[in-house]
Amino acid sequence: MNKLIANGYSSQLYANYAADLKLANHQVSDLRLQEFVVDIEQCGLMLTQFNWDDWYQNSHLIERPEYIADASLYECRLLLTAMARIDRFSPGILSNMRRKGVLIAIVERLQALHYRKAS
Repeated sequence: MNKLIANGYSSQLYANYAADLKLANHQVSDLRLQEFVVDIEQCGLMLTQFNWDDWYQNSHLIERPEYIADASLYECRLLLTAMARIDRFSPGILSNMRRKGVLIAIVERLQALHYRKAS
């Protein structure tokens, strides 16, 4: 997974989805958000070993998206994995997280982590 980030996948993810994930007065279809989930799954950003206790300990990040600016790669992956799993059983979670600014905060943090590694 780190190899994909090092090879610029986070930049591609940002380029492909930033406009859709940014806070604005526009609707983003559930289909587009599912495409985002498929992309993060295919690139290996989703955790294969998921610990709900870790989610509960880090869920405060979704209440204050500005905290995500200091999140680790693991925390970003944890948030993405949890939100994607929860959305399967409670459709609309991803859309809500987009409106709250959580998804764009994660993508921007992944971008920052990528550039920090590159320098």
